[in-house]
Amino acid sequence: MNLLRKTLLYLVLAAIPVAIGGGWLFQTLINRVIRYEVDEQLSSDLAFVQEQLNTVGTPAGQGAYLLDNPHVEALPGGIPVAPVFADTTEYDRREKQLVPVRRLTTVAQLGQRTYRIVVKQAVGEFEEIAQLLSIGIIVSFLVLLVLLLVLNSWVSRRLWQPFYLLIDQLRTYRLDAQAPMTFASSTIAEFDQLGLTLNTMSQTLHRQYTSQKEFTDHAAHEMQTPLAVITTQLDQLLATEPLTDAQVTLLEQTQGSVRRLGQLNKSLLLLTKIDNNQFAEASPVNLSELANRLHQDLQPYAQHRGLSWKSRIAPGICQPMNPYLAEVLLLNLMKNALIHARPGTDAQIVLTPSGFQTINEGQALPFPAGQLFDRFVKNPARPESTGLGLALVSQIAHRYGMCVTHNYDEPTQRHTFTVLLPTRSKYLADTEIE
Repeated sequence: MNLLRKTLLYLVLAAIPVAIGGGWLFQTLINRVIRYEVDEQLSSDLAFVQEQLNTVGTPAGQGAYLLDNPHVEALPGGIPVAPVFADTTEYDRREKQLVPVRRLTTVAQLGQRTYRIVVKQAVGEFEEIAQLLSIGIIVSFLVLLVLLLVLNSWVSRRLWQPFYLLIDQLRTYRLDAQAPMTFASSTIAEFDQLGLTLNTMSQTLHRQYTSQKEFTDHAAHEMQTPLAVITTQLDQLLATEPLTDAQVTLLEQTQGSVRRLGQLNKSLLLLTKIDNNQFAEASPVNLSELANRLHQDLQPYAQHRGLSWKSRIAPGICQPMNPYLAEVLLLNLMKNALIHARPGTDAQIVLTPSGFQTINEGQALPFPAGQLFDRFVKNPARPESTGLGLALVSQIAHRYGMCVTHNYDEPTQRHTFTVLLPTRSKYLADTEIE
């Protein structure tokens, strides 16, 4: 829920108890005012009746009221009682129903006689007026609230328009763009400051990205040249006669170290390029064709290790990726399965619309499973490994929203690596190839 809708929701939630409480308070106030005025009128009527009894002996108009109002009753004697107000109901012959009545009763001694005097006032119409006023006020308040919400929504959208514009610009922000993005200014001071801050950040990030990219490109070029020279010179030394067996062994070990150094340099530079978003371009990659080609390319190596190299690849599976990174992803997983498979066993790959799998038999991990995709984590029994192959797999999968997992089944000693493609939301189950 965006900020504008949340603000309007809070206003509505706050307005509901205010409307209910305000309506109750307003109705209570009106009822009290009406009762106060009715009580004053009844007190005035009582005083008038007492004056008539003192002067004339009979109240004016007695018996002419439908509610027997005022009611005067002579008592043989008694003690005067102060006026008492009470609410009751009486039958109204005109309305033909019971109506609420406010009554004032007193016992007064006027001259030598004692009277019980009752004056009344029907208050049903007053209560109806109070209810109509309360309903009218509540309805008016709700209508006013709706108008205020609509007006507030319109005003807020206009005021927050620069912010939404900045958000849209940030969505299209590309670190590898040729020039840093310029964010629009605003007449609102806070949004203008935000735009200036983003402009500064964009320029700084672009400058740092350009520097890192240039360093990576230069390092890749400069380091490959001396490695190639060393490799060539070592080849020449091996061709030199005569060489002792010890010299040949040392030269071959040196060649192996140089090859590992070159592979390590290549993998680290590739990781750096991925981190720097230097593979931003993406196109639909036919994973089925790529997996078939890599499977055939690795067939001689599988035969050399005595492995049964099987595959089950569904046709026509495409995924938007950088073609080079897609090849690195599949190739590293396949090489990992072949290198760590026990000789004489099966190694297999599976590609379905759900994802990609490699399955091989081998020993359990010599380190915690949580470190499997970390950089420079490798099997101590294979010192020639760089420990970066699966780190590259994890980095590439994360970049394209894929999920890569590893499962080891102890009874069968099977390692299963699964790359779940982002088009599906459930993990690919372990698949057996016949």
